[in-house]
Amino acid sequence: MVMPLPEKERARPSNTFSRILCAELKTRSLWLIRLRWAVSPVIVAAVGAAMTSSYQPPRLALVMIAGWILCYNLLLWAWAHGLKPSDWQNQTGVQKFIYWQLGLDYLALLALIHLTGGIVSPLLYFCVFHILFAAGLLPRFSAFKFTAAAIGGAALITLGEFYGWMAPHSLTGAADPMAPSSFFQAGLYLFFFAVTLSITAWLATTVMGLFFQRMLQLDAKSEALADYNKRFDVLFAMIKTIGTIRHLDQILEITTHDLAKAMDIKAVSIKLLNEDGTHLVYKASWGLPEKFIKNRRVSLDQSPLNRRIIEGEPFITGRPDDHEMFQFGEDLVAARIQSVLFVPMAVEDKTIGVLGAYCVLPDRFLYDDIAFLRLAAGMVGIGIHNSKAYEAIENSAEERTRFMMRAAHNLRAPLSAVLSMLEVLRERHLGKLTPDQAEYLRRVDRRIHTMLDMINELMHLSTSRSRQTTPSKKPLDTAWLGGRLERTFQNTAAERKIDFKVTMENDLPPVSGNSEQIEQMLENLVSNAIKYTPECGWVMVAFTGAPGNRIAISISDSGIGIPEKDQSRLFTEFFRADNAREKQEQGTGLGLAIVKEIVDAHQGSIQVKSRENHGTTVLVTLPASQMIKEEHN
Repeated sequence: MVMPLPEKERARPSNTFSRILCAELKTRSLWLIRLRWAVSPVIVAAVGAAMTSSYQPPRLALVMIAGWILCYNLLLWAWAHGLKPSDWQNQTGVQKFIYWQLGLDYLALLALIHLTGGIVSPLLYFCVFHILFAAGLLPRFSAFKFTAAAIGGAALITLGEFYGWMAPHSLTGAADPMAPSSFFQAGLYLFFFAVTLSITAWLATTVMGLFFQRMLQLDAKSEALADYNKRFDVLFAMIKTIGTIRHLDQILEITTHDLAKAMDIKAVSIKLLNEDGTHLVYKASWGLPEKFIKNRRVSLDQSPLNRRIIEGEPFITGRPDDHEMFQFGEDLVAARIQSVLFVPMAVEDKTIGVLGAYCVLPDRFLYDDIAFLRLAAGMVGIGIHNSKAYEAIENSAEERTRFMMRAAHNLRAPLSAVLSMLEVLRERHLGKLTPDQAEYLRRVDRRIHTMLDMINELMHLSTSRSRQTTPSKKPLDTAWLGGRLERTFQNTAAERKIDFKVTMENDLPPVSGNSEQIEQMLENLVSNAIKYTPECGWVMVAFTGAPGNRIAISISDSGIGIPEKDQSRLFTEFFRADNAREKQEQGTGLGLAIVKEIVDAHQGSIQVKSRENHGTTVLVTLPASQMIKEEHN
């Protein structure tokens, strides 16, 4: 495996760090300008105060220096306000602006030093402040440059005054006892000044260097943390994709796109092993040319590299043009790929393919990328495994549906013929029947009708599941639905001495649904309620409005109820509660499964509340239609 570059060789200040540094440079630049506005008034005030004493400073020269500071500060202020926001983001440009400020300040400061005592002037050590500014705001050796400038300027002033090139000035106006009396003494003063500034510059740059280094490390860790968060967000999104999307092509397309964006690289590819394990076939990619992967197969016999990867070894290199490693290296070069990373995809310790990452930058991938891509490969492998399992389940369900349709269709015709024959016998067309014969015929007829009901329900369930589209819907008047239910079941309820009522809230909007299916769903629920309610009981159907522009339909009864242990299985095909079997021997156990299918197809919901021997309430909510109610006959 070709080794990637060490982390430190790739470390650079991030864009965020550079923006923060430029913002700090801008703040300090403007702060220096604001501070400089006070310097000229202070100089003029000091000259005025000196005039009241016996000391007579070179007033005109000092005032001229104050005016000079005011003038160049005005120019700097205009320069700063003329810069665009983008100019302040240019670190080199802002540092150049600070160089000009400190350089002009040094010229003014050296002039003030000459006018206030030269080498013994108390202003001499004001140079320290500018060195500190340079160490904190400018490149590393800037502080030493200003140190050299201050020492050189002080040396020129000392030499000029000592040899009479310029007139010396005393801070007190008289002979200054601190003034050097010999060249050696002046040199000694200058030496200590130079040592002080040099030590200050060294300490300041050392401290700021350590501080900057720590800031870079913190910035690198922050960037790494942000990158990890971004990648973990992608992994979380992949988990959701795997959990919600079942089809293989969609999973592969989404994961390759998300991985390329998360790693900030050009392309990601997925190759899967064929059934006999001899070839890798490109199944999906993001960022690679279509001709690169279309109908392309990699023979493992001719690719030692891919054999190593399939055996579990990740591969990383910055030489995709190596034809001994890559069968299609020329295509990678044509796509300007300079770095590749491959990791095996495995599910349950079985390798199923290879996940690849491609970048146009040289030596782009590091060990962290290997770890991340391995984790992603594991999730992609799980998604592929799940999608194949789901496809197998879908195929099994479709096969079961086809079998149910064939079986129901083949059974319905002979059963209908048997019913016709029984009808001939009951009508005594073949002779008179004894009471026992008539009773047996009645039982056979009831059982055959039960079988026909089950066959019809099986065919309905199979048909609804084989539909590829949602049922056609139209606005259904709730009053019309309620009236149909009342007319359909009032006689049956009266025969069983059951109090049956349908109530309707005023001004309900229409229900959005398929008329045939909605009627079948309601008839199944009301029929069950009447069937399992003893004589002298009651059954209530209520239509009301519900939040979210929906219609709520509740069917309540005082019947036998549903045991708590059976309630979780109510909508399972062929399931009937134990107490229901005891009360009604006949029943298919498909009615509620069909009800659930219809409710789901209409984007509705269904809830059941029940206690054994205390009745049952079924609450169905369906979307309301925005259209005006239609008239139904």
